[in-house]
Amino acid sequence: MVPLADVERVEVVKGAGSSLYGSAAFGGVVNLLTYDIPTGWHGRVRATGGAYANPPSDVWTFRDYTGGLGGLDVRGSYGTETLRGSLTLGGRHSDGFREQDRSDQWETAGRAEWLPGPGTRISASGAWTSHQYQVFPTWCVPGGCDDSRGQAYQPFMIDTSGRGSYTRSDKGYVAATLDRAVSGAFAWQARGSWLRSHFTDYNPDDWSVSDRLGAELRGILHAAGGDDRVVTFGLEAAHTDVTSDIFGDHSEVALGPYGQAEQRVGRLRLTAGLRLDDIAVDGAGTATVLSPRIGAALRSGVGTWRASVGRGFRAPTLAERYVTTRALGFEVIPNPALDPETAWSFELGNGAPVASWGRLDAALFWTEASDLLEPTFVLDAGVQKIQIQNISRARIRGLDASLTTASLVRGLTSSVAYLFLDARDLATDSVLSFRPKHMVTLGADYQWRTLSVGAEFRYTSRIERIELEPVFGGDPRVSAKVLDLRAGWQHESLGMRVLVANALNYMYNLVPRTLEQVRTLSVVLTWTY
Repeated sequence: MVPLADVERVEVVKGAGSSLYGSAAFGGVVNLLTYDIPTGWHGRVRATGGAYANPPSDVWTFRDYTGGLGGLDVRGSYGTETLRGSLTLGGRHSDGFREQDRSDQWETAGRAEWLPGPGTRISASGAWTSHQYQVFPTWCVPGGCDDSRGQAYQPFMIDTSGRGSYTRSDKGYVAATLDRAVSGAFAWQARGSWLRSHFTDYNPDDWSVSDRLGAELRGILHAAGGDDRVVTFGLEAAHTDVTSDIFGDHSEVALGPYGQAEQRVGRLRLTAGLRLDDIAVDGAGTATVLSPRIGAALRSGVGTWRASVGRGFRAPTLAERYVTTRALGFEVIPNPALDPETAWSFELGNGAPVASWGRLDAALFWTEASDLLEPTFVLDAGVQKIQIQNISRARIRGLDASLTTASLVRGLTSSVAYLFLDARDLATDSVLSFRPKHMVTLGADYQWRTLSVGAEFRYTSRIERIELEPVFGGDPRVSAKVLDLRAGWQHESLGMRVLVANALNYMYNLVPRTLEQVRTLSVVLTWTY
């Protein structure tokens, strides 16, 4: 719900991060860092229009027109040295690229900052979005189609059991943060937030309202006012409740004190952290999880070496514990006894410059995970049903490497990334579900004066195993080969970008019986004041 125009950069921290962030960082952390609101009057208008490619074969045609998409976002801000604020309004529509795939979304977001004095900042933000969309359940196979046209499956057409499925989802949040720098050696932060989610489904007719109240108090101590020794400590608390016809009425309270220390010794920086999370559901203690982490970074003549070991966890959501619904023609039953997923993660990596024109980064990683949650077929009163259970022990290991280059040709930057993944389900001695073994990403961008062009190619090897194999195991699965193209023009306050996603119009799926996006052309016009 954070407007894209507010995001300055995205930081991705891989590996278990539960020692600082708790259940939210089972496999890593993604931080969105926003721009400071500038002083003076500023504005931005962005308009988007585009179209989806039609099915590549007439036998897959499901409508007599070309589907389109469009949107409009308007942002304005005003700031002084002490008080600043911004407001964003927007909406978008999509016809979708499949049958029963239309969607409309409306959203608004605002931010405010008050700087009453040196070293003090009070920030507030809020957002609300309403998303109404048709639900594409799964593609149809003979017996589930209005007309299969002699095909083994129809990837653009829905199974008739899901005809009329529709969802309205409303979400909103408000948050406030107080940052106080007491001195050059000590600073603290207090924050509070409220998140509400309300959805209504039609066919099946379900509804849910949930609220999450969160609070955190954090302190950061710089010994002697420098960065050689830094201690971070704090306490985070959250209360979540849900009222729903499919989840029931339940609540969860989570409390997590944490601490982390960083120490620099010459070219070596050591980090050690620990967090203790206590989670209670409906007033009864459910789980207490300890999450330690140790890391080190060493600058050397061949780059910066890094190593870490840590324990992460993810607590089951109230929805996962108490869901009662129907899916894929089966009844889904609750499992209140679910335990948190846990994992020990290890990483050894190095990042180094390559001459004056590039940078190489590579890391070996190993994760031992326990109690992973999976939907499983069970017999209940002699009837086959689906239940989420802690059944999997997994070992995930591999190599993550990337090379970025610049300066070889003026204005040209390029990158190549490779991920090798050996993911095993130790409980069944098989490949872990939905994990491809190989992923390759190639990218290049060229800038000439006010013009820019770029491309990105992504290869994902065929997914060898999926969940609920008895239902979907025989469905076709292929590797993904996706090419995205982009071009841009910028002149003072006016800008235009042309984006072509999946330019080759490659047909593939990553989720059972759900086609991924076809070739999509988008034109984005931007005016900035």
